[in-house]
Amino acid sequence: MTDCLRILLIAFYYPPTGGGGVERTLQFSRRLPELGIDVEMLVPTDAKWLAEDPASVSRIPANVPVHRVRYRGPSLRQLPADRIRNAPTPARKLAVRAALAPQRLFLPDANAPWLADVVPAALKLLKTGRFDAFITTAPPNTLAVAGRMIRARTDVPWIADWRDPWLTHADLDVSRVEVRVKQAAITRLARWCVGGMDAASVVNHAEDEVRSLRADLPLAVIPNGIDLDELAAIERRPDANHCTFTYTGWFFDDRSPRYLLQAVADLIRDRPELRDLIRLRFMGGFPDTDRSRITELGLDPVVSIEPPASHAAALQAQADADVALIFSARIFMQDAGGHGAKFLPGKVWELLACGRPVLAMLPPHGAAARELRAVDAAIVAPDDVTGTRAAVEQYVDQWRAGTLPSPLLADDIRTRISRQTQAETLASLVRVTVTR
Repeated sequence: MTDCLRILLIAFYYPPTGGGGVERTLQFSRRLPELGIDVEMLVPTDAKWLAEDPASVSRIPANVPVHRVRYRGPSLRQLPADRIRNAPTPARKLAVRAALAPQRLFLPDANAPWLADVVPAALKLLKTGRFDAFITTAPPNTLAVAGRMIRARTDVPWIADWRDPWLTHADLDVSRVEVRVKQAAITRLARWCVGGMDAASVVNHAEDEVRSLRADLPLAVIPNGIDLDELAAIERRPDANHCTFTYTGWFFDDRSPRYLLQAVADLIRDRPELRDLIRLRFMGGFPDTDRSRITELGLDPVVSIEPPASHAAALQAQADADVALIFSARIFMQDAGGHGAKFLPGKVWELLACGRPVLAMLPPHGAAARELRAVDAAIVAPDDVTGTRAAVEQYVDQWRAGTLPSPLLADDIRTRISRQTQAETLASLVRVTVTR
């Protein structure tokens, strides 16, 4: 073994695929070589994911070889719920439901068909003898299964990276019998996977889950984070004529802007002079069910809906905002002692470091709220229309008076959420695992 190591990093989300799930893996692949660990990537040729960012390919370092392998799984260019909702007739809706039903049978998730291609491709690369370790990063959790299958056929050590909890995912509706039955099967599968790991890196809110699966597994806690240099290089270009509230991202599951829309409509009804000053800007995936609500509330002149854009454009939009927005699912409020207390959306780190006031529609006692209070974010429950209205009104009045705050992040928090710090932690884990 030489001082410079080489790893194979296996990921599902990687440029040109877009979205928040890409950033952690991309940043590892960019920074590990600077720390003496060369990286080669194994990723899908086409992930068929709903967010694409062709421009992001230019962010892949020239010194990182990227091996692409065919992906045979189902397309998620449109979410299943949207496909059903957009079917033109009841008969067509039933047909779409029937076509989607087999995906529910896949374990651990709908991406399982990729195992037939990614496992042989990984083994072929690992058998060249040039790799000191391989890393899988999940979700999708199919990659944890792939890691276990690969490790059973090679002596190369395996490190599993967990960007989200697997068994205690925040959006699971465990009140449904079929969900509980499937989760029981997935739990057995997860224990089998963890049994083959040589080490793991996990985000904060997955640590307890992984330790419960295997207490003796060497573990490094690596939270999600942000490229601070990338943010610092952005020149802010605000709209001088409007107080702009901006959200960049997708509204998954029961996340919705409906309560914000109602709050703004109520505020404008009582203070009509604000209609020409407030702007709500949404960049990304917007719920079809809420588009008609905008018109019903008379907010068409107030709301701007933009399609998904590049990573750079999304960061620019957040920088240009007067107030940044973040939403969570209502289910978190119903489970505040569990998912809501621990869940940390990746966007939290962007908002901590963006230097803008933040309106966070999150469980007030959850982990995300605790982090965002470091920048004095306004925290309201996801379905609290009255509280949201009060926060919007306060921010608009501050904007009119020229007194909107520009939050500064403490140095210790900047260090903790820095992608560089996180890459250094992973590099240490790799070295310890390889030499063990």
